[in-house]
Amino acid sequence: MVSEEDIAVVVEACREVPDPVGDYLEDDFLVNLVATVVDFQTHTTAVARALLHFRHRVRSALGSVDDLVELMERWPATKDGNTALAEYLWGYKMWTRAQMLRDLVAYFISLGVTDQEQLRVWAQKASFADFEGQVRGLGPAVFQWLVMRQGVDTVKPDVHVHRFVGSVLGRQLSDSDAVAVLTEAARRLRRPGTRLDWAIWEAGRLGSVRPSSPAARLGADRAVSRPARSSRAQADGTAVASFIEDDAGYLAWLEAHPDGFVLNCEKRPMARYVVVHRASCRSINPTLATVPTGKSWTFAYRKVCAGDLDTLIRWSIAAAGPPSPCGPCKPAGGL
Repeated sequence: MVSEEDIAVVVEACREVPDPVGDYLEDDFLVNLVATVVDFQTHTTAVARALLHFRHRVRSALGSVDDLVELMERWPATKDGNTALAEYLWGYKMWTRAQMLRDLVAYFISLGVTDQEQLRVWAQKASFADFEGQVRGLGPAVFQWLVMRQGVDTVKPDVHVHRFVGSVLGRQLSDSDAVAVLTEAARRLRRPGTRLDWAIWEAGRLGSVRPSSPAARLGADRAVSRPARSSRAQADGTAVASFIEDDAGYLAWLEAHPDGFVLNCEKRPMARYVVVHRASCRSINPTLATVPTGKSWTFAYRKVCAGDLDTLIRWSIAAAGPPSPCGPCKPAGGL
């Protein structure tokens, strides 16, 4: 049980948590299905790579959930079959997740939920009581994360929420109590619960909780994760460089890191448009493209650069969510 004092303490801690940079809504039905079984209790980079693999190598060949069912039927629902299916769908041998996907798809088909609009409507009305036990291994945190991606204003009792609330109160709460106390805190602060959850999630993804004040930690981590208006990369190319209204800086980075990677996104990154390219891609490299005289590269859109793909993926997740791969240059080709 949580007391009024507990809620007051959490409210004060949440007051110092900055709004999230990203918007994690997902409007692709099949991506939602895959994300539901992949994006929990898995390392951030592995999740991003798995979703990048699915978007880049599999998604374009699937027109509907029926196509996904037909694809899954190519392999038997055994450990070996599910391992092969998992490798095909997301590039990892997470065979139990492949079985979860089979069961999740069957569950939604049984409800008549076969496209994104039907999923959105379902999410607005569903409760965990409806979902519980339908897919072995998928618990309340997964359910909450699924409906949040459809725009439902709630919070999810994942590891980051538990770590935050536990460090504030000095004890761990049950899933239901953690959700209740953060939901009430969001209400009192007049902040959407979803965005408060995302803010905690963004900070939690960047590192473990420190013994110091969780609010102070979140603020410090958030300052590290928020890209500067225009920052130059370190000499070794492992840092992230963000360029806004700085074509000269961007061109210098491209020249210094021909084998690097570039994220093209809005100035305030949003999940609806975050695309990763190779630095050699003609669509984002003015030295290789035929472009009109005077074209700007960093005024309409932000360019975020890194010498390492995993580094850029982690930045994208913290800022807006997993990126989509550029089709022509195939930045995920090595996955």
